[in-house]
Amino acid sequence: MNKLVFSFALFLVFFNAFSQNRFITKDAKINFNSSTPLEDIVAESNQATTIIDIDNNQVVFSVLTTSFKFRRALMEEHFNENYMESAKSKEFSKAKFSGKILTPIDWKSDKQVIADVKGELTMHGVTKEVTLKSHITPGKGKIIASAEFKIIPEDFEIAIPSAVRDKIAKEVTIKINAIYEPYQQ
Repeated sequence: MNKLVFSFALFLVFFNAFSQNRFITKDAKINFNSSTPLEDIVAESNQATTIIDIDNNQVVFSVLTTSFKFRRALMEEHFNENYMESAKSKEFSKAKFSGKILTPIDWKSDKQVIADVKGELTMHGVTKEVTLKSHITPGKGKIIASAEFKIIPEDFEIAIPSAVRDKIAKEVTIKINAIYEPYQQ
């Protein structure tokens, strides 16, 4: 955990040294939904940290996998122990995304833009390149962003036992919502 905090602090120092237009939030919401005819599995975390650097259109996210809350404690336990293996290593304890906003955005406007964002998503120690659509609304003193995309657990080497395979969707929907404020040193 200390290495995670140190790594993120080092990133912020680097980020601070090279950019004047950064926006941050430490309470972005990320939820996922795995719906099948047998069961709906829904979880949410409102503890994701994310930064947008509008000088170079870069965005990063980081969330501890143990911060996801489920309707039932047993689901949460299985998620962390059996699927994400959150305690196994620091690579398994968090999910992160680092990418670039590809669509031009007038950051001085307050008009919503549907933007392509391309980057690397790391979960369960596996990194995959992803491209997603994001709704980004610049505004006076803040930026509002949301995105929705799907992942396949097996692509991230998350093993789903055959006994519960029918209860977990082959594709899991992930939704992200963030309200960024100017980064203050």
